Amino acid sequence: MPPYYLITLDVYSAVFDLEASLGPRLARAAGLDLETARRLVSAWHGHQITYYLMSNSLGQGRVLSRTVLRRALDVTLAEAGLACPDAERDTLIAAWDTLDPWPETAEVLTTVHQRGYPLALLSNGDEDNLRALAARLPVPMAGIHAGDRDGVYKPHPAIYALPLQAHHLSPEEILHVSGGMGDTHGALAAGLHCYWSNRRARRLYDPALQPTYEYPDLRGLLEVLPAQS
Repeated sequence: MPPYYLITLDVYSAVFDLEASLGPRLARAAGLDLETARRLVSAWHGHQITYYLMSNSLGQGRVLSRTVLRRALDVTLAEAGLACPDAERDTLIAAWDTLDPWPETAEVLTTVHQRGYPLALLSNGDEDNLRALAARLPVPMAGIHAGDRDGVYKPHPAIYALPLQAHHLSPEEILHVSGGMGDTHGALAAGLHCYWSNRRARRLYDPALQPTYEYPDLRGLLEVLPAQS
């Protein structure tokens, strides 16, 4: 494989643990047990992704990610027959700025950074949200590439062009670290190499778009990215 001059990170699935971060908060807000709340966080994230795809397709301009989060939450709660005050819903949306990373995230990113690889965020989130999350990581980011920069959501190819343009790199010089199936397909279709942190052992829709590397979590990056001489 060629040397990588930038490692881009999917945020909401690859780097941060949504269910562990948001489950306890949703449980308190809606009076649920933790297991039920975690399932609803997963459903919330699913509605979020569906809305992203719809925003890409309608041709009416990009809906802000925070708006998507709120509408997806409203649908999730309505489908579950749950009442939740507006103030609690606002708190849940704000919690996306203070997500907790997966347990191995700090060690892996610190080691990758020490080995000489620049890291950047490449995400569907709005830039203010991504900057808040970047501040929770143990190493500095070489770039914040947000969906609101180009008016689209993943897996649209335009969002994967953002780090190419900003860092003056070709697609094969970037390794994108994905946590989701759609993001994996999108990165590969855009010509980037892709590491899929496939925590739930999911299968790809399109077998022609196989990830360059696939591991059950982020620890495999330490095998894929050796120290640079």
